[in-house]
Amino acid sequence: MILTDLRLVHFKNHAQAEFQFSPKLNALVGSNGAGKTTILDAVHVLCMTRSYFHSTDSHCIQFDAPFFVAEGTMAIGSAETPLYCGLKRGEKKVFKADDAEYTKLSEHLGRFPVVMISPYDRDLITEGSETRRKFMDAVIAQSNKAFLDALIQYNRALTQRNALLKYFAANRTFDASMLELYDEQLCQWAPIIHDARAAFVADFEPRLQHYYRWMAGEGESVGIAFKSALTESSMQEVLAERLPKDRVVQYTSAGPHREDLVFTLHGQPLQRVGSQGQQKSFLVALKLAVFDALKDALQLKPILLLDDIFDKLDAQRVEGLIRLVNEHHFGQIFITDTHPERTAHMVKEVNEEAKVLDLSPIQP
Repeated sequence: MILTDLRLVHFKNHAQAEFQFSPKLNALVGSNGAGKTTILDAVHVLCMTRSYFHSTDSHCIQFDAPFFVAEGTMAIGSAETPLYCGLKRGEKKVFKADDAEYTKLSEHLGRFPVVMISPYDRDLITEGSETRRKFMDAVIAQSNKAFLDALIQYNRALTQRNALLKYFAANRTFDASMLELYDEQLCQWAPIIHDARAAFVADFEPRLQHYYRWMAGEGESVGIAFKSALTESSMQEVLAERLPKDRVVQYTSAGPHREDLVFTLHGQPLQRVGSQGQQKSFLVALKLAVFDALKDALQLKPILLLDDIFDKLDAQRVEGLIRLVNEHHFGQIFITDTHPERTAHMVKEVNEEAKVLDLSPIQP
């Protein structure tokens, strides 16, 4: 799977730009603010329908511009698929594949998988459970449509149940039959979500451990623990047990929407006992494991985006990483760096056919 070209109009700091890419290794170099990460994010948009860095689509529109367009051509074997994403301020985003607009953006997920390794990944360790659930769900949803449908339905019922709990509290009333309607829906979808996540963690942990050993050596052991109230109880039991608390706090206090991942080092929470270097190695291993999981599930090699990788690792380990991902096991790769000479030397040494795109402003 190869992104052969990319065209941007008013996408973040690119007013208008076109690029042609190598099918294997692409290095984007230039000073900070040159638009290197913007290109990676545009690739992510075309693969996942949304930005990696912004939850609000309009943040991708260049300042003072009325719209953005990102389009490119994805090739799988001899088949080429034109992709288009456009957004006008105040309007609905338009996403097309083969010139046909999707009725639901979720239909695009999994067609063209992508994995991003970014300095922002540290949020997976430091932020709350929602960040880790989103990470896990984004991987599962690309290969499991039943999971994605269940997640959408569950969240819809959850929003309605929480609104009803607030209504009861505001009006000092309670109607168990009204609540039961949403409880039944939550009980229908919760096991699908929980089981898919539990299966994901069981399959994923050995992949993570494999890449962490490559990153850090044999002397350290890492793991992932899956925390869920549904491990020991059914959703029906959880809702019944938590109802008194839910009525007080006015929201649903347990269920798949509260599940979490705990990253561990030697059996202890990574955030508490892991050094900065260990945490960086863990995050790179985590994303390489995502690549493996998607490749096996979809029978496609995801595009791999390595943003500012020198921020995470020393030069020797970066070179080792580039050599690793340049192997046949991996597919198309994009990396960014602020030091053109360093990166050009490294990628050309690893792969003579690598393409280096220098985004530095042309000096007069």
